Amino acid sequence: MNRETRWMAGVLLMGSLAAACENGGADLGFQPIPNGGAVVQVYLDRDGSSTRTDFDTTYAGASVSLRPYYGGASVQTKPTLVTGQALFEQVPFGDYSVSVGQASVGDSLLVAAIDASHIRIRAAVDAPSVIVRLAYPEVSIRQARQMAPGKRVLIRGIVLAGVQSYHDASSFVKDTSGTIRLTGVTIRGTQLGNTPGDSVTVLGTTTANAGQPVLNLAIISQIVQRPSPAVLPVSSANAAAATNGTLDAALVVVTGVVISEAAPAAPDFRVVASDGSGPLTIILDSATDFDLSAFTIGRTMAVRGVLVPDGTGKWRLKPRVREDVVFF
Repeated sequence: MNRETRWMAGVLLMGSLAAACENGGADLGFQPIPNGGAVVQVYLDRDGSSTRTDFDTTYAGASVSLRPYYGGASVQTKPTLVTGQALFEQVPFGDYSVSVGQASVGDSLLVAAIDASHIRIRAAVDAPSVIVRLAYPEVSIRQARQMAPGKRVLIRGIVLAGVQSYHDASSFVKDTSGTIRLTGVTIRGTQLGNTPGDSVTVLGTTTANAGQPVLNLAIISQIVQRPSPAVLPVSSANAAAATNGTLDAALVVVTGVVISEAAPAAPDFRVVASDGSGPLTIILDSATDFDLSAFTIGRTMAVRGVLVPDGTGKWRLKPRVREDVVFF
């Protein structure tokens, strides 16, 4: 337990114990409790940082037990209050461990860490404190794509396309196991967007959209900025099929594609182009300031972007910024 954590837990304990004592106002200081005591603070790690941050919240209603460290039934079980505290009083001196009942936090959360596996209650005025961190299950992107709908999970990855690039509040991330699209995105903190290459955690709910797995109601927390991610070269035909779906949500580039169609498709602009292997639909999102007059039939270009399913078994390529399109 670090100094800040001990200080916080100590303040919480002293405040709770002082409120519980009936001293008639004669003594406003810390009051000893009979036998001994302990305080357990439970919080929910909402951003997956594994440390206390401003984004985390205390957790009320968790069932916390004190058990003899060397075995035996619990000596006390208390629910956490709105402050996230479970306060134990009149505990016989001895050695104890802390546990949290899984049923009390539901099947969508895990007890990720308890910062003290062994506490000793030796004196009434020296009550130990314990911090318990709850967290959402953390999975790889591949695992998230394979999960049943409705599971709230945490993933870690690298941003491929920022939410500011698309009017539908979508974003795209990858890890070493795969790629996935995020929908209904919000970003923690004061940032208005996220930069390709950012290392992030994402809390979202598994579901499907246009026939492909996504994480919906995704909340992104930035960890650190990194260089832009690599782009995978593909043919226009492979892009249109996302290589049999294996490149869903991937960041790719097609080169030497010739425009055959270009017209508004409200609220966006639709372009069809091919490198000779097959046609590919390219969607220029209304959230990005493309020079639409440049997209004329017969013009050749290279286009980077992410692959988004259209719900019919085909994929469309969506550039992120103007610089993703280069004309020859």
